[in-house]
Amino acid sequence: MVERTCIATGQTFAQQKLIRFVVAPNGFAIADLAGRLPGRGAWVLAHEATVRKANKKGYFKRNLGAGFEFADADIAAIATGLKARIIASASMARRCGALIGGSGKLLSEGKFDGLLAAEDASPRELAKLKSKLNIDWVSQSMSSTDLGQICGRESLAFAGLRGSKVPGSNKLVLAVYKDIMRLEGFYTTAGCNDLPDRCIT
Repeated sequence: MVERTCIATGQTFAQQKLIRFVVAPNGFAIADLAGRLPGRGAWVLAHEATVRKANKKGYFKRNLGAGFEFADADIAAIATGLKARIIASASMARRCGALIGGSGKLLSEGKFDGLLAAEDASPRELAKLKSKLNIDWVSQSMSSTDLGQICGRESLAFAGLRGSKVPGSNKLVLAVYKDIMRLEGFYTTAGCNDLPDRCIT
């Protein structure tokens, strides 16, 4: 497992728990969510408060020579970008049979690796699915509209993820999970801050 050191905390974490930042052509620091942009990078724990600290305390300027242009907008863009990545990866997972939507279908299928539940999903139904599906993780960081978009519907309350026989499906499931982990640290920005137990459990 690849590890990186967070420039704001000085601690070492698995790379999937951090976000890489680089200097954009406009001279300001931006998040490199895919980890592929050219140039010197600086890694920060995927948590809104830590990213704000890295900018406010000058850690970005010290390591990259540049900070954010507009901190609030740049941080909101991180949350939006992570959510877009999740929707894209989850949509591909659905097309290869690694994501199934709807509580009825999930219960009939059995074991899943992870469960995506809408922010306003029924707590009773969620508890039932968690009990019956033997899942490893649950996330409530997406809206019912987001889940609906993944599954080609107007809205959806639940979707389950698991590897299928299609080559590459396990990588898609892992990609969704990794970005969900990172989005969790930005849940106040992403819109899942008002209810308890909101994101990954």
